[in-house]
Amino acid sequence: MKKQLLCLLTGLAAVAAGCMKSNDDVTPVLQPQGKFSGTFQRIHYAPATKKYDTVKLNFQMELVNNTFKVTGDTSKHAGSNGTFGYNAAQIQWIDVTVPKGANALNLPKYHLYGNYNYAYDGTAFKFEAYNDTLKYYYDLKKTTN
Repeated sequence: MKKQLLCLLTGLAAVAAGCMKSNDDVTPVLQPQGKFSGTFQRIHYAPATKKYDTVKLNFQMELVNNTFKVTGDTSKHAGSNGTFGYNAAQIQWIDVTVPKGANALNLPKYHLYGNYNYAYDGTAFKFEAYNDTLKYYYDLKKTTN
């Protein structure tokens, strides 16, 4: 199910990118760059108990060109790094610390991996990914360039 969702989101991002107008009509997308800090939340809904299990952590990251590095509280969220790509609606994180063939959702620590819906206005940087029972939500502010 999770692989299907990831494939579906990747396909939708590709279709959306292909439907964009010519370069003359496109407003440039502001690329997130610099250091950011804020919070990460993992919200899990257990259908059997009908209860939510929530984890909230302080989170810091640095974006340079198309690379990222996670710093801050790495007790539960992996201090990882990798590359990213984005369009006007989605950002895709490729964490090179996720072992090949592993499911990033089943690792002992949370990893920034996969497609996320996002919004960035030059200061506030928010992104999230979710399926039917699990949501990852990042609420960050730019601290420096």
